[in-house]
Amino acid sequence: MVDGADRPRVSLWWAAPVFLCALAGSLALRVTTPDVNQHGLSLVPAGVDAAASAPTFTIEVSGEILPHPSIVERARQYGAVTGVPYDFAPIFADIAPAVSAADLSICHLEVPVAPAGSALGGYPEFGIPAEIGAGIASAGWNRCSTVSNHTMDRGAAGIAATLDALDAAEVAHSGTARSEAEASTLPIVDVDGVHVAHLAYTWGFNGVSPPQSWMANVIDTGRILTDAHASRAAGADIVVVSVHWGNEYDSSGSADQRMLADQLLASADIDLLVGHGPHVLQPIEMFHGKYALLSLGNLVANQGSDHPSTYDGVVASVSFSRGEGGTFVSAAPVVKPTWYDAGAGRVRLVASALADPTLVGIHDALTGSWMRTSALLAPYVVSTP
Repeated sequence: MVDGADRPRVSLWWAAPVFLCALAGSLALRVTTPDVNQHGLSLVPAGVDAAASAPTFTIEVSGEILPHPSIVERARQYGAVTGVPYDFAPIFADIAPAVSAADLSICHLEVPVAPAGSALGGYPEFGIPAEIGAGIASAGWNRCSTVSNHTMDRGAAGIAATLDALDAAEVAHSGTARSEAEASTLPIVDVDGVHVAHLAYTWGFNGVSPPQSWMANVIDTGRILTDAHASRAAGADIVVVSVHWGNEYDSSGSADQRMLADQLLASADIDLLVGHGPHVLQPIEMFHGKYALLSLGNLVANQGSDHPSTYDGVVASVSFSRGEGGTFVSAAPVVKPTWYDAGAGRVRLVASALADPTLVGIHDALTGSWMRTSALLAPYVVSTP
């Protein structure tokens, strides 16, 4: 079963309503009080001492989690075996070792959880089971960006249901909020003494604005730079910015994306830019000595044979080393290609799957995925079939 594609659009992040641009001035940004979750991550207060933090630190980022109805049905089938309504863990099981190997792993959840009592659904108004939170946690992701053009598919109740599901699984999140207080909290975590801020923004919401502007972050260059600076001042050693942007099904990347990347990475307050939205992979490029992963593709989605590249994604890791003066500097990203095997309902690590004799039946599809990904990201793909 193939599901409907996402809504086609053009890159109009600059024209989206920038109703959040005044938020930095109107709200007093603050840092959350310390808290520890199942991953050993604690939220760090302002004024922390970074002197004892680790000399190296690795962040993992990956493609879009976009559970179309056929993927939700696959989770229901897995759940019938494991005894839960929906079990997403087997979908991610093959990539879990790669995800959990990093010090901090960040996913992107593209669509909202359906509020309690409402029906599940796909395009154009997605609503997925709350069990997605447990599935995300099972693979080892510590946090997710949750803001996209589909954020308002189920309204404010959908935002709350999504964040509640992630909270229940002890997965942190950035980009959307249930309250003004939550929106004004800087998302900074302490991982073994390294303090990482993860900020997230989108180009817009398919024409449906949140009832309160603080519920979801819109791309605005000034706002992002202000938030990044506040994060650095609050003690962040590394600032990662997730952006939902670009043209769907465009594997090249746009001039608009590169202009924004140049503006953001020119700031000493931002260390890494991570892109989602096009549903296909785009290049990794350097701006001001720092990396922009323009689009990480889809990790799990089922958008049809007309768009074979939408099954391609990556698990990418970026290692940071502490240099002189205590500043962290990133090495080149290390990319492991992934491919969603819709027939089996599993995300495959392409190199490992190609070496598995039991998967010879999908060898041609895996090879095609490998070639597409390598053509875009060859300098960063370190393993070979």
